[in-house]
Amino acid sequence: MEINRRRLLDNATAAVATAMVGRGVNVFGIGSALAGPDTSTSCRWHPLTRSLLERARRIDRGCGAPDRYQVEQTIRQFADASGYVKPPVIKWMNTPTDAFDHLCQFGLNALLEMGTARFWRRARPPISDDDETFDRAFEARMTANELLGVDEHGRLLMAPKLRAKSHAVSADGEIFRVRAVSAQIGWLETSMADVAAEAVSNVELLLSTGAPERSVAIDHQLKIFESYERGLLATWETPDALICVQRIKV
Repeated sequence: MEINRRRLLDNATAAVATAMVGRGVNVFGIGSALAGPDTSTSCRWHPLTRSLLERARRIDRGCGAPDRYQVEQTIRQFADASGYVKPPVIKWMNTPTDAFDHLCQFGLNALLEMGTARFWRRARPPISDDDETFDRAFEARMTANELLGVDEHGRLLMAPKLRAKSHAVSADGEIFRVRAVSAQIGWLETSMADVAAEAVSNVELLLSTGAPERSVAIDHQLKIFESYERGLLATWETPDALICVQRIKV
């Protein structure tokens, strides 16, 4: 059975929302409050968090093409700060379908040996037990999800896998192979809209727990956000290369 990463994220978000309801937080009012939120006037978040949300609002308004050179520079800086001995080899694909087709060529056995995507999630902020801190970070994440179109990009990345399943030969063995390959490719994949939204939340959480703005931990999260901002739609991690696809409007 193919692993639906978007459903896993939705379930995780629902679980957090349930926890917030238990704390007395009006989760059901969040959606309407975030429809076109005026992030510049919200005093609830740190100024740096608000600035990231304002940048998120403007990302898809620009006319310029994604800057692959700057994206590659940011990826290499991120890798260096994360402790990589060698800079990653970056391989660009034009579309998610191209990336999916390329990864299919590895075969199921090779894909099974590749592990899961972890390049962008190497540094985690501390978990806060303070309800107010938790609530602010959660609300920042929900706002960023909307502004960055996380769900829309998730559907875009899921499309090649769904097409492959629909075109699979009806023989049981072939259907199983396509589903298994798609599942493993899904675990290699990182939606940059998703991790950029998470980075906004992480910045708020780090700042709320005492991290200075110029800390390594904050810089780590900013580089994640900037990679998406500069045009990176998604990456897939293989032993030989970090496969990249540039962002397109959805």
